Amino acid sequence: MKKFTLLLVIGVLLAGCNEDRMKIRIVNNLSSDRTTEIVEVPFSEIMNEFPQAAPGNLVVMNSEGDLVPSQVIYEGGDQPLYLIFQPSVSANSEAVYYISEGITAAYEPKAYGRFVPERMDDYAWENDRIAFRIYGTALIEKDGPSNGIDAWVKRTGKMVIDRWYAGYLSGKNTYHDDNGEGCDCYKVGRTLGAGAMAPWINDSLWLGINFESYETLDNGPLRTSFRLKYPPFMAGDVMVNETRTLSLDAGSQLTMITEEYQGSDKPFTVASGIVKREEGSPVMLPDETAGIAYRLDGGEGGITYVGALLTSPVVKVTENIDHLLIATEYTPGVLLTYYAGAGWSKWGFNTDQSWADYLNEFALRIRNPLQVITD
Repeated sequence: MKKFTLLLVIGVLLAGCNEDRMKIRIVNNLSSDRTTEIVEVPFSEIMNEFPQAAPGNLVVMNSEGDLVPSQVIYEGGDQPLYLIFQPSVSANSEAVYYISEGITAAYEPKAYGRFVPERMDDYAWENDRIAFRIYGTALIEKDGPSNGIDAWVKRTGKMVIDRWYAGYLSGKNTYHDDNGEGCDCYKVGRTLGAGAMAPWINDSLWLGINFESYETLDNGPLRTSFRLKYPPFMAGDVMVNETRTLSLDAGSQLTMITEEYQGSDKPFTVASGIVKREEGSPVMLPDETAGIAYRLDGGEGGITYVGALLTSPVVKVTENIDHLLIATEYTPGVLLTYYAGAGWSKWGFNTDQSWADYLNEFALRIRNPLQVITD
């Protein structure tokens, strides 16, 4: 703690002494406060202001002079692409932030993910609100194939993945039981789980299997992202390859997922799906939200809420035996981005309407992103 405080003070002092700073205006055009979203400042614009600055020697401060946690984004490459931070902007107003050269602090992580080979090749990721995992090929022999998304509900802002896995693998406890911080109480099986996507052709889902390779792209403190590649599988009468890129920001209940399919030269329908259970039921959303929502009643374990939001036109919202589905069209060669995630009645979502309100507001913010203006 002393080391962190010292770094924080040094960063503030150096940034405050530097007369050269880059002004950033964040504009909110919605009639609600926005305090959890991440904004991106293109690194090319920062380098125009600070051509000699090292990526790790840039700090962000608010108009009161307080240091704001930030992260340089590489998206798996060698060159920095963005500097991101989490502003606070009141309704129908703007807030001013500054970027300058300085010594960055060791910010406490609010987003984290990693490959988990010790648990049969899981990939797990989390932020200060929620956690998820997805399955690698090592698990097929034990549990069969699954390319769905698993949700871990939390009621702590701390990172839990490493501790929960360590406790589970050592036999000290199990993350399937609520240990005071949350639990993995969601069952995926041979389904899309909590919002994964698959081709939906001739009213049938064409499911792939577990991922065969991964690449971590960025990893905290504000955003964790990674890319998964899947073995070829049949989609209708065509063999396709799937690549998923997943990204989770601090403060968000939903992961951003970008899908790419190769192997077909014709458009086809895809669907994000939420697995249905006997103890579950859909939560209604207005058409303009372009999403689906579901509640899964776990009794004393609370209600797990799941949702998915499209950013492309909705073809259909429907149900089959196993899933609640929302479908859109996939165009070969064009990346398709959507959002999927979960919440918990024991941490922030105590009614169906509170989860619906969250998804409705999230969708509104997707359509009306915060504006980043550099002066």
